[in-house]
Amino acid sequence: MTEPPAPISPPARRSPRGLVRLCRVELLLFLREPAAVFFVLVFPLAMLLFLGVAYGTEPTGSGDDGVRFIDEYVPHIVVTIAVNLGVLGVAINISECRTSGVLRRYRLAPVPMWWFWFSQVAVGLLMFALAVAALLTVVAVAYGVVLAAPAQFALAVLTGLVFTFAAGVLLGSLDLPTRSVQITGTGLFFVMFLGSGAAVPRDSFPDWLRALTAFNPMTPVIDASVDSYLGRSMVSELPALAAVLAASVVLVLIARSKSTWEGNR
Repeated sequence: MTEPPAPISPPARRSPRGLVRLCRVELLLFLREPAAVFFVLVFPLAMLLFLGVAYGTEPTGSGDDGVRFIDEYVPHIVVTIAVNLGVLGVAINISECRTSGVLRRYRLAPVPMWWFWFSQVAVGLLMFALAVAALLTVVAVAYGVVLAAPAQFALAVLTGLVFTFAAGVLLGSLDLPTRSVQITGTGLFFVMFLGSGAAVPRDSFPDWLRALTAFNPMTPVIDASVDSYLGRSMVSELPALAAVLAASVVLVLIARSKSTWEGNR
């Protein structure tokens, strides 16, 4: 006489506390990297204080509109933080997880793979918010914050953040040694940083360089963030921002379909 089959127990529910713990672990790992903390939290403040002391209250342009150097430079630094987090922070972290086999373990673990990606985004957004809050606090105390159109400013900056995160995901998922990802990410950082006008205003570029850097994805992000921060219309930059978002989707799809997630380098 055969025994009746054992009842099939329903799968255990995945507690949200597990996702919270994962985000906490990723945050602690980020904070244990001195270089990452320096370039996200300290380097932007150093740029602000160094250039602010020299040119902070100097008028820009003709000076008739009352815009100071610091008023235009704050959006530049905010976008620089986004570029640094994406093409350096996200890319290097994913590359290290891939080469060390962490991603392979996630795919075998009884948790959804999106938990890992959610933790990357959550930690990145948290560090970005902390860095921008610290930056604006220093600016408010030393010079006064303009931020005439907060909603439009957030739209422009988040567009840049989405693109840099997408670029970081693609770069980090390629079957390259982590050292190569670091070098490539550093190169991309400086291309986006210098070519977008975040370091030197594009108005001072020669005509050929200004035309070439117009294709930099961060150029419309810089222009839109400056206009919204100062209360100017950013309607003319909206098509370019939409193109940047579309490019972000393309980068993520390429990373999903063509990249090596479980390399063993």
